[in-house]
Amino acid sequence: MIMRAEPLLGGSTTTGFGFHYFPDTDHYGSEHLTTWLPEMKALGVRWLTVRGEIQRAIPEAFLEPLIEAGITPIVHIPVHPIQSLDPDDLCGLLRVYANWGVQYVVLFDRANMRDSWHAGAFERCSLPERFVACWLPVARAQMDSGLRPVLPPLQQGGTYWDTSFLSSIIRILIDEGAQTVINQLVLGVYSYAFANPSDWGRGASSAWPESQPYLTPPGSQDQRGFWSFDWYADVFSDVLGEVPPMIMLAGGARRSEIEPSSGNVMDLAWHTTCNTSIARAMHAGHLPDYLLNVNFWLLGASSKGDYAEDSWYPHEGKPVPAADELKRIAAKSIITDGEAGKAFVDSLRPAKPLSHYVLLPSFDWGPSEWHWRVAGPLVREDNASCGYSLEDAAKAERVTLVGGENELGPDVADQLQQAGCTVSRMTNGNPFDISNPDNAEAGPAAQLHTLI
Repeated sequence: MIMRAEPLLGGSTTTGFGFHYFPDTDHYGSEHLTTWLPEMKALGVRWLTVRGEIQRAIPEAFLEPLIEAGITPIVHIPVHPIQSLDPDDLCGLLRVYANWGVQYVVLFDRANMRDSWHAGAFERCSLPERFVACWLPVARAQMDSGLRPVLPPLQQGGTYWDTSFLSSIIRILIDEGAQTVINQLVLGVYSYAFANPSDWGRGASSAWPESQPYLTPPGSQDQRGFWSFDWYADVFSDVLGEVPPMIMLAGGARRSEIEPSSGNVMDLAWHTTCNTSIARAMHAGHLPDYLLNVNFWLLGASSKGDYAEDSWYPHEGKPVPAADELKRIAAKSIITDGEAGKAFVDSLRPAKPLSHYVLLPSFDWGPSEWHWRVAGPLVREDNASCGYSLEDAAKAERVTLVGGENELGPDVADQLQQAGCTVSRMTNGNPFDISNPDNAEAGPAAQLHTLI
């Protein structure tokens, strides 16, 4: 399976998990940002799917703080019903988003579902061809505006089987000679777990060869699980020979999911376990490289809306347990990243043969008994090396300067710091922080501090 090496047109994107924000366009005020941005940071959110409209842009005042916080927005405009759009009108909206730093704008939704089309349109022949006729001008408008063309997500399974529909779309794009679009293509996906374990469908057709469109034999698995992207990658690999980057608009376990055999809603423990497993897999790098993100459904919803049951933050009561688990993962990630960063910086410094060197000033009239007397306890207690050589001192992890700046000047400390040494100074028999000028008169109460 060949994967594209450059998933981004421009800018930078961090892989990770996030959420689908509210499933409406009514929560983009400053008060919503004040409420949700701190919570998203605590959750470790790096991506956010936001619902847009064709008539107007989401306010820049909402998007800009997200981008500044390192959160990549995916603007989804689910034009309904699917129809031809005027590229000239569309370019104005797309350019606005591109100028604001948005990288992904997705138009249309679930083209393989009957209710996504005008009444009677779905049943007419050549549905994939008619969809491409609507979408391809949009894709070119996206590219003209400085955005990547994003193929909108399909319903997993669907009325028109999604893998068959996707295969047809790719072949039509090839036949249309749309190679420039194919070269820049990003695939939008849904990866809902349905009522299945978090690893359902992993391995795709190579692991489950008996699964066919509209037919999944007992004991087999298909793309109607979290690993739907694996099946879409198989389609691209078979038809095109390479796999484009994919962005997940929504996925994971939904709180409203129904268990097929009993007809009952799946319990909260399943929701927690499934989504936590997915988040850990993303953090550990166990998901395919072509998958840029995991966006869980659903951060919040209006209390009387159709999706209120799916909200991770219900209007009444505490957030669902999975939210607490994501916060724990995010907190551990911050610690791990910090430790990794320190280890990386330390690894850039060459190993030093000495742990501690006490550097004394040299005088024309010979060694100073006072300086030796001050250095003696350090040498005895810390088993430090001691002497007058700046060259030898630079070979130590830690250097203590014995004497004031008139004896061992600031340039000495600077040279040692540049050599990767941790430097401190002792003067008048007392430790002295030479990085703080206010300590010049500190006298005996001064404390020993490191410079770096």
